[in-house]
Amino acid sequence: MSLVVDQIWRYPIKSIGGERLDVSFADDGGLLGDRVWAVQDDEGKLGSGKNSRRFTRLLGLLELTSHYDDEDEPPIVVAPDGRKHPVASGAADAYLRALSGRDVHVRRDTGFMHFDEVPFSLVGTATLDWLAAQVSVAIDARRLRPNVVVRTEVAFAEEKWLGRTVRIGSVEAVFDRVFTRCVMVGMAQPGLGESSDVLKRIGERTDNPVCLAIGGHIRQAGTIKVGESVSAR
Repeated sequence: MSLVVDQIWRYPIKSIGGERLDVSFADDGGLLGDRVWAVQDDEGKLGSGKNSRRFTRLLGLLELTSHYDDEDEPPIVVAPDGRKHPVASGAADAYLRALSGRDVHVRRDTGFMHFDEVPFSLVGTATLDWLAAQVSVAIDARRLRPNVVVRTEVAFAEEKWLGRTVRIGSVEAVFDRVFTRCVMVGMAQPGLGESSDVLKRIGERTDNPVCLAIGGHIRQAGTIKVGESVSAR
Protein backbone atom coordinates (compact mmCIF):
# COMPACT_ATOMS: atom_id res chain seq x y z
CA MET A 1 0.00 0.00 0.00
CA SER A 2 1.32 3.41 -0.96
CA LEU A 3 1.29 6.00 1.78
CA VAL A 4 -0.63 9.11 0.76
CA VAL A 5 -2.10 12.21 2.36
CA ASP A 6 -5.70 11.38 3.27
CA GLN A 7 -6.74 14.58 5.06
CA ILE A 8 -5.38 18.07 5.84
CA TRP A 9 -6.67 20.01 8.83
CA ARG A 10 -6.12 23.57 9.94
CA TYR A 11 -7.38 25.18 13.15
CA PRO A 12 -7.40 28.98 12.78
CA ILE A 13 -8.28 29.56 16.45
CA LYS A 14 -6.70 27.49 19.20
CA SER A 15 -9.13 25.07 20.92
CA ILE A 16 -11.93 25.81 18.44
CA GLY A 17 -12.82 23.35 15.68
CA GLY A 18 -11.04 23.88 12.39
CA GLU A 19 -11.42 23.37 8.68
CA ARG A 20 -10.58 20.49 6.35
CA LEU A 21 -8.52 21.51 3.31
CA ASP A 22 -7.48 20.01 0.00
CA VAL A 23 -4.19 21.90 -0.09
CA SER A 24 -2.10 24.07 2.25
CA PHE A 25 1.31 25.70 2.39
CA ALA A 26 3.58 24.57 5.23
CA ASP A 27 6.79 26.04 6.64
CA ASP A 28 8.63 26.15 9.97
CA GLY A 29 5.58 27.79 11.52
CA GLY A 30 3.36 24.86 10.52
CA LEU A 31 0.43 25.08 8.14
CA LEU A 32 -0.36 28.58 6.91
CA GLY A 33 -2.87 30.14 9.30
CA ASP A 34 -2.90 27.25 11.76
CA ARG A 35 -3.55 28.23 15.40
CA VAL A 36 -2.57 31.82 14.65
CA TRP A 37 -5.45 33.12 16.77
CA ALA A 38 -6.62 32.26 20.29
CA VAL A 39 -9.39 33.16 22.72
CA GLN A 40 -7.92 35.10 25.64
CA ASP A 41 -9.54 36.14 28.91
CA ASP A 42 -9.03 39.33 30.91
CA GLU A 43 -6.23 37.66 32.92
CA GLY A 44 -4.30 36.81 29.76
CA LYS A 45 -4.98 33.07 29.79
CA LEU A 46 -5.88 31.20 26.61
CA GLY A 47 -9.29 29.59 26.25
CA SER A 48 -9.09 25.81 26.32
CA GLY A 49 -10.82 22.69 27.61
CA LYS A 50 -8.63 22.63 30.72
CA ASN A 51 -7.19 24.87 33.43
CA SER A 52 -3.45 25.38 33.83
CA ARG A 53 -0.86 28.13 34.15
CA ARG A 54 -1.42 29.07 30.49
CA PHE A 55 -5.01 27.97 29.93
CA THR A 56 -8.47 28.70 31.28
CA ARG A 57 -11.34 26.32 30.73
CA LEU A 58 -14.07 27.74 28.51
CA LEU A 59 -16.93 25.33 27.93
CA GLY A 60 -18.23 24.88 24.40
CA LEU A 61 -15.22 25.98 22.35
CA LEU A 62 -14.88 22.61 20.60
CA GLU A 63 -18.55 22.74 19.63
CA LEU A 64 -17.70 25.76 17.46
CA THR A 65 -15.75 25.76 14.21
CA SER A 66 -13.58 28.36 12.50
CA HIS A 67 -12.35 29.02 8.99
CA TYR A 68 -10.83 31.67 6.77
CA ASP A 69 -12.79 33.21 3.92
CA ASP A 70 -9.51 34.97 3.06
CA GLU A 71 -6.17 33.92 4.54
CA ASP A 72 -5.12 37.58 4.65
CA GLU A 73 -8.07 38.41 6.91
CA PRO A 74 -9.00 37.29 10.45
CA PRO A 75 -11.00 34.04 10.68
CA ILE A 76 -14.70 33.50 11.16
CA VAL A 77 -16.26 31.65 14.11
CA VAL A 78 -19.24 29.45 13.22
CA ALA A 79 -21.78 28.63 15.93
CA PRO A 80 -23.56 25.26 16.21
CA ASP A 81 -26.63 26.81 14.56
CA GLY A 82 -24.52 27.76 11.53
CA ARG A 83 -24.44 31.47 12.20
CA LYS A 84 -21.15 33.15 11.33
CA HIS A 85 -19.37 35.55 13.66
CA PRO A 86 -16.38 37.30 12.01
CA VAL A 87 -13.41 38.16 14.20
CA ALA A 88 -12.70 41.31 12.18
CA SER A 89 -16.05 42.95 13.00
CA GLY A 90 -15.97 42.13 16.69
CA ALA A 91 -18.93 39.78 16.31
CA ALA A 92 -16.86 36.78 17.41
CA ASP A 93 -15.84 38.53 20.64
CA ALA A 94 -19.45 39.45 21.40
CA TYR A 95 -20.66 35.91 20.70
CA LEU A 96 -17.95 34.28 22.83
CA ARG A 97 -18.58 36.66 25.73
CA ALA A 98 -22.28 35.78 25.64
CA LEU A 99 -21.48 32.07 25.36
CA SER A 100 -18.96 31.96 28.20
CA GLY A 101 -20.27 34.74 30.44
CA ARG A 102 -16.72 36.07 30.64
CA ASP A 103 -14.73 38.96 29.21
CA VAL A 104 -12.89 37.20 26.38
CA HIS A 105 -11.44 38.27 23.04
CA VAL A 106 -10.11 36.52 19.94
CA ARG A 107 -6.55 37.77 19.53
CA ARG A 108 -3.67 37.11 17.19
CA ASP A 109 -0.74 38.14 19.38
CA THR A 110 -1.48 36.86 22.87
CA GLY A 111 2.10 36.68 24.12
CA PHE A 112 1.91 32.87 24.28
CA MET A 113 2.74 30.18 21.74
CA HIS A 114 -0.59 28.76 20.59
CA PHE A 115 0.81 25.28 19.97
CA ASP A 116 0.96 23.00 22.99
CA GLU A 117 4.34 21.60 21.94
CA VAL A 118 5.33 21.82 18.26
CA PRO A 119 3.71 23.38 15.17
CA PHE A 120 3.11 20.32 12.98
CA SER A 121 1.35 17.03 13.68
CA LEU A 122 0.38 13.84 11.88
CA VAL A 123 -1.54 10.61 12.48
CA GLY A 124 -2.28 7.49 10.41
CA THR A 125 -5.74 6.28 9.42
CA ALA A 126 -4.99 2.86 10.89
CA THR A 127 -4.28 4.49 14.25
CA LEU A 128 -7.66 6.24 14.13
CA ASP A 129 -9.29 2.93 13.16
CA TRP A 130 -7.62 1.25 16.15
CA LEU A 131 -9.01 3.88 18.52
CA ALA A 132 -12.47 3.66 16.96
CA ALA A 133 -12.51 -0.08 17.61
CA GLN A 134 -11.76 0.45 21.31
CA VAL A 135 -14.60 2.80 22.24
CA SER A 136 -18.33 3.16 21.69
CA VAL A 137 -18.30 6.80 20.53
CA ALA A 138 -17.48 8.12 17.08
CA ILE A 139 -13.81 8.73 16.30
CA ASP A 140 -12.33 10.91 13.60
CA ALA A 141 -9.23 13.05 13.22
CA ARG A 142 -10.76 16.03 15.00
CA ARG A 143 -10.37 14.36 18.39
CA LEU A 144 -6.57 14.49 18.00
CA ARG A 145 -6.40 17.77 16.03
CA PRO A 146 -3.61 16.69 13.64
CA ASN A 147 -2.57 18.71 10.61
CA VAL A 148 -2.15 15.73 8.31
CA VAL A 149 -3.78 12.29 8.25
CA VAL A 150 -1.84 9.70 6.25
CA ARG A 151 -3.51 6.60 4.82
CA THR A 152 -1.87 3.66 6.58
CA GLU A 153 -2.53 -0.06 7.10
CA VAL A 154 -0.90 -0.66 10.51
CA ALA A 155 -1.84 1.18 13.70
CA PHE A 156 0.94 3.36 15.13
CA ALA A 157 3.06 2.95 11.98
CA GLU A 158 3.78 6.69 12.02
CA GLU A 159 5.47 6.37 15.41
CA LYS A 160 8.31 4.51 13.71
CA TRP A 161 9.09 7.69 11.76
CA LEU A 162 10.49 9.55 14.76
CA GLY A 163 13.91 10.99 13.94
CA ARG A 164 13.58 10.19 10.25
CA THR A 165 13.00 12.61 7.37
CA VAL A 166 9.38 12.33 6.27
CA ARG A 167 8.62 13.60 2.77
CA ILE A 168 5.05 14.76 2.13
CA GLY A 169 4.89 15.79 -1.50
CA SER A 170 7.55 18.52 -1.76
CA VAL A 171 7.59 19.14 2.01
CA GLU A 172 10.11 17.58 4.38
CA ALA A 173 9.26 17.16 8.06
CA VAL A 174 11.10 15.74 11.05
CA PHE A 175 9.06 14.33 13.95
CA ASP A 176 10.55 14.03 17.42
CA ARG A 177 7.66 13.09 19.74
CA VAL A 178 4.45 11.18 20.25
CA PHE A 179 1.93 13.52 21.85
CA THR A 180 0.74 12.89 25.38
CA ARG A 181 -3.03 13.29 25.23
CA CYS A 182 -5.36 15.05 27.67
CA VAL A 183 -9.07 15.17 28.46
CA MET A 184 -9.81 17.14 25.29
CA VAL A 185 -9.72 13.96 23.17
CA GLY A 186 -12.96 12.87 24.82
CA MET A 187 -14.81 16.18 24.69
CA ALA A 188 -17.89 16.68 22.54
CA GLN A 189 -17.57 18.17 19.07
CA PRO A 190 -20.12 18.39 16.24
CA GLY A 191 -21.00 14.77 15.47
CA LEU A 192 -18.67 13.44 18.19
CA GLY A 193 -20.11 12.57 21.58
CA GLU A 194 -18.37 13.18 24.90
CA SER A 195 -16.70 10.15 26.50
CA SER A 196 -14.00 9.66 29.11
CA ASP A 197 -13.32 6.23 27.57
CA VAL A 198 -11.33 7.82 24.74
CA LEU A 199 -8.51 9.05 26.98
CA LYS A 200 -8.82 5.97 29.19
CA ARG A 201 -8.24 3.62 26.26
CA ILE A 202 -5.28 5.63 24.96
CA GLY A 203 -3.88 5.46 28.48
CA GLU A 204 -4.09 1.66 28.44
CA ARG A 205 -1.60 1.34 25.59
CA THR A 206 1.24 -0.83 26.88
CA ASP A 207 3.83 0.43 24.39
CA ASN A 208 3.15 4.18 24.60
CA PRO A 209 0.65 4.91 27.39
CA VAL A 210 -1.53 8.03 26.99
CA CYS A 211 0.20 8.89 23.70
CA LEU A 212 -1.16 9.14 20.16
CA ALA A 213 -0.17 11.04 16.97
CA ILE A 214 3.29 12.44 16.26
CA GLY A 215 4.59 15.99 16.30
CA GLY A 216 7.55 17.85 14.88
CA HIS A 217 8.73 20.59 12.53
CA ILE A 218 8.80 21.36 8.83
CA ARG A 219 12.39 21.32 7.58
CA GLN A 220 11.69 22.06 3.92
CA ALA A 221 8.74 24.32 3.16
CA GLY A 222 6.28 23.67 0.39
CA THR A 223 2.71 22.81 -0.49
CA ILE A 224 0.89 19.76 0.86
CA LYS A 225 -2.02 18.31 -1.14
CA VAL A 226 -4.49 15.53 -0.46
CA GLY A 227 -3.46 12.44 -2.45
CA GLU A 228 0.26 13.23 -2.47
CA SER A 229 2.69 10.47 -1.60
CA VAL A 230 4.33 10.18 1.84
CA SER A 231 7.64 8.43 2.54
CA ALA A 232 10.11 8.19 5.43
CA ARG A 233 13.83 7.64 5.15
